[in-house]
Amino acid sequence: MKYARALRYQLFFLNEYIRNCRNGKDLLDNMSIRSHIINEPQLFSLQDLCAVKDRTLIEMMRVLVTSWLQHVDNCGLCKGKGFICELCARDEIIYPFQLESVVQCQMCWTCFHKACYSGTCPKCARIRSRRTMSDPDGNRNKEAEVKNENERKKT
Repeated sequence: MKYARALRYQLFFLNEYIRNCRNGKDLLDNMSIRSHIINEPQLFSLQDLCAVKDRTLIEMMRVLVTSWLQHVDNCGLCKGKGFICELCARDEIIYPFQLESVVQCQMCWTCFHKACYSGTCPKCARIRSRRTMSDPDGNRNKEAEVKNENERKKT
């Protein structure tokens, strides 16, 4: 079951790359798997659980993951959407679907090597720092909220 869940999460993250790639549209068209398996990795139907038990779903997902990984590895557009770990700055592209070795910040979605990440995201820290430097009292955000509210009233 753990392996099936990992495959579903890989498909979930890979789907973002394939769906947004003009070279990967044919991979989505040739897919013979129900959409909830890819779009909602935490949701298992009774049919899914039976298919996991007899390994048919696992085999279908494994073939799909392999195919999609191969596309991402060979596609310049998909590679361009990968990440470089800011913490170690190794010359290696990492992706959120590399579940064994990569962790993703839950606030800004930046990826880091699991071994490098200590729980503090440098990108989020920079964003917080900029916000406090640009407006230490938080007035800028209040002004923007008032401006947005006024614009909504006009329409």
